[in-house]
Amino acid sequence: MIIILITLDCLRRDHFGNELTPVFNRGLADWASFTNGFSQSQNTLSSHFTMLTSSYLFQHGVYSNFRGKKLPSHSMDKRLKEAGFGTKAVCGVSFLSDLLGNQIGGKDDYFDFSGGRIMNAFKRRIRGERRPAEKVVASGLKWLLESPPGEGKFLWMHFFDAHMAYSAPRRFMKKFVPRERSSKSVREQLTDRGWFSPYFKEYGKKVPLDHFPRSYKAAVSYIDHTLGLFFSMLKQFGLFDDALIFLTSDHGECLNGDHDIYCAHKKLFDETINVPFFVKFPGSEFGGRSSDLIVEHTDIAPTAVGYVTGRTPEYMGTDLRELLSGRAAPRKYAFSEHVDNYMRSVRDGDNIFVEIVEGMENKWGMKVEREKLFRRNGDPLADAGLESAMLSEMSSFMSKNASSSEGDDLGRDDKIEEQLRSLGYL
Repeated sequence: MIIILITLDCLRRDHFGNELTPVFNRGLADWASFTNGFSQSQNTLSSHFTMLTSSYLFQHGVYSNFRGKKLPSHSMDKRLKEAGFGTKAVCGVSFLSDLLGNQIGGKDDYFDFSGGRIMNAFKRRIRGERRPAEKVVASGLKWLLESPPGEGKFLWMHFFDAHMAYSAPRRFMKKFVPRERSSKSVREQLTDRGWFSPYFKEYGKKVPLDHFPRSYKAAVSYIDHTLGLFFSMLKQFGLFDDALIFLTSDHGECLNGDHDIYCAHKKLFDETINVPFFVKFPGSEFGGRSSDLIVEHTDIAPTAVGYVTGRTPEYMGTDLRELLSGRAAPRKYAFSEHVDNYMRSVRDGDNIFVEIVEGMENKWGMKVEREKLFRRNGDPLADAGLESAMLSEMSSFMSKNASSSEGDDLGRDDKIEEQLRSLGYL
């Protein structure tokens, strides 16, 4: 059996499964899709740790991209390895490979560097390294085909193309990004509007503000094309039909001024927390079914491990087969937390309650909404009774499920910090 986890960095729900992804859409009859799929954080490492452990941030303690942790004994990859599976991770960016991917099946040795040994070391330490979708797919497929026949296989593939600065081959960029100029640089335009965005050297370009949101669409289109090639190859080698495949993103992205954020993943509104969430079960069970049930990243590990072992005692999430078949009670709320434990949120199918964690610093200088209760579209909602009920639900949930932090702290790494600075995380 093959289990594949595909994570598309920064890809928001309303940009996948529509006109931007025609290749994937043609195969939807094989997939169960969830319109209310939610991430437990808007932070890369935190979200992936949640997917692999079925734990919330206040349980596993990963609140940044700067300090890695060892995966605990109940992580999805370790439970599958105990069941006889080979495991492998192929990440689209070097810092995630260094902090997490290398814990799954050994060192990720597929990064391609150009130049000599000294230059390669400099590039990876100071600038980090990105790997385009086609190389991620090629590396993942290579491992699947070279693994011992008959062995169960777990592969995690991570795509970084839709992370700023959004990247795609020229033919995709030409389709979505017109050649237009502006009298001001992007950085100057952001200053005029008071919008938050991390520092990127690309913001010195004198182009309209929609230049980068259009580049984001080009990156999504490129990912769709590449995934189509990957799924076609799986079918060609007879690996698709019996595979269990999860396709989601670690978080979404605010694009053109959403909540005063530009091309970045901050705050806990749907733009950053409502993510693509698709599952291809073996034999295409539940294929073509679209569900509005609330699901979370915590549901991935129990679904995968439950399929293989039939037991998921350590997990916070729910086996999605149990949920879709009606054997498990539907979730009423989804819970999420912000990087550096700055804010937390709880949401149902219609509303979001957001709370700033007492004593935590807004170190990004973001404009923060004064309200706490919102419609899912971000409009403030005045309902004292509902606000009180959702706050009570969130407090009760955290109190009831509190546990000691999981996994050994790997410590802060200066090399990782330098890579993240070059990628706009500082």
